[in-house]
Parts: sequence; structure tokens; C-alpha cells
Amino acid sequence: MILSPAKLNISLNVNSLLDNGYHSISSYVFFLDLFDKLYIEKSYFNSVIISGLFKDDLINNGGDTIINKSISFCKNHYKINQNLIIKLEKNIPVSAGLGGGSANSASVIRYFLSKTKSKNVVTNETVQFAASIGSDVPACLHSKPLLMEGRGEKITLIEFNDKLDIGVVLINPKIQLSTKKVFNNFILKKPIKRKKPILSVKTISDLCSILKLGNDLVKSAIEIVPEVLNILNLFKENNTCLSYGMSGSGATCYGIFRSKKEASDFKKSIVKTKEAKNYWIWSGGLLKKRNLILAE
Repeated sequence: MILSPAKLNISLNVNSLLDNGYHSISSYVFFLDLFDKLYIEKSYFNSVIISGLFKDDLINNGGDTIINKSISFCKNHYKINQNLIIKLEKNIPVSAGLGGGSANSASVIRYFLSKTKSKNVVTNETVQFAASIGSDVPACLHSKPLLMEGRGEKITLIEFNDKLDIGVVLINPKIQLSTKKVFNNFILKKPIKRKKPILSVKTISDLCSILKLGNDLVKSAIEIVPEVLNILNLFKENNTCLSYGMSGSGATCYGIFRSKKEASDFKKSIVKTKEAKNYWIWSGGLLKKRNLILAE
């Protein structure tokens, strides 16, 4: 089994519009102990079987497209002629700013990497290869605290204190939000001169410094899905929430708490409210160092 952890953009700043039509961004990314799970076996032909809470949403969005694309890319790149049957347990919301599809692609790459001499070593070549599949795939391939720049291919790992008991609550309005649509709706203003990057998070204060950078796409996302603002206000009105924001291009919003217990308590209180009855709500923490390939 291979775990595909959800990504959390705790900041996202748009720097410029590139000649190829994409935007150059700067985003601090952390990963969560929220996972899709992939069970991979050798087969006579490639096949993807989907289960889990968000099975229907994924199927309605093309289902196994990125996984099959990743298999084809990997077979060609690593010169491994092997067909696979992949059973995907889909627990991460679809088109939600949490990188579920990219995380699944990264898991397929991890599987093929494990079959090479380099095993699970992520080289610059592997990152560039991952970027050819999708902008968020390089970050998901690392699945460690990092600063993501450019289109996502420029990765700088961050030193993080794993002893911090950071709690996280995610709220999604069960409305899918297209990344392309959010960027098309985004108006790029004159870039702000960025401060020196923060590459070490030893205390909650360090984390809060990153959180203050904000997400430039929030306004664009709210114009498309106004419910995002209502969710942000739920976090704003809670005095135990250290900070809050929107992950990636949305529509999932997050709250950061001093502990996983405080996050859990917030979730328990909010699920009882009228506003939250149609929301998907999750509480947990940041991903600790662990082996994401648990077994064959």
C-alpha cells in the first residue's frame, strides 16, 4: 500500500504571468495525515478500481486519467515494461485545493522508483519528470514541508520541528472549484517585493510568520464560490484558531490550532451548527516523517 498525503498550501502568492500562459507562484506547502490509499499489483493490463468517500466525484471528473497518464510516463521514463492494477481509496476531496490527483500521481512514481536502483531517492531529474505530469506533482513527490516556486518545479525543503503538535481543521463546501477557472478570474496586480524566505519552522511563531503571507487567490475563489467567505468567517469567529486561510485555488479552507485536540474540539463544535450541515469537515495534524510505501 502507498499513502498519498493531502497537501496544504498555507500561503500562495502569485508573482507574474509567464510567456506560456501559466503563473509563477511562491507557495509554502505542508502535508497532512489525511491520505488517499493506493494498492498496487502487477497485472496483464492496466486497470484502476476506485472506492472511498469521493469515488463518485472522481469518476465524474475523469476518474483514472492522471493515474493512467502517470503509469504511461513512468513506464517510458524508467524503461519498465509492467502493467498494473491499482485500487484507489479516494479520501481526499476532488478539485478542492488539496492536491489529491497530484498526490496519486506521485504515489505511482514512488512505486516505479522503488523498482529502480535509486529506490526512493528523489533526484532533480525525477522532479523535472514529475513536473511534466502536473504542477503540484513535484511537491507531492517530496511530501515534506517545502517552498514551491515557479510553476511548482522549483522546490526548497524546509526544516520543520516534528515535535510541534499542530492541529488542522479542513472545511470544504462540497463544491468543486477549477484551478484554471480561479486563475482565469484572478487579476494580477503589481508584484510585492517578497521578504527573505523562511526555511526553518521551529516554533508556532515561525509557522504564523508564513501564514501571514496569505493567499492571493482568495478573492478570485470567493467570486466564483461565495461559500468560501462563510467558511473563513467560521474560523475567524473562533478564539482558539491561530490562523486560517484557503488552500491552493480552493474551495477547501483551513484553520490552524495549537494542538490536534483543539482542532478536534473545534470540529466537534462546528459539525453541530446549521451552517456546517452540508460541509465536509476533517480534523487532524501535519504529516510527520514516515515511510509512505507501507507494503507491496
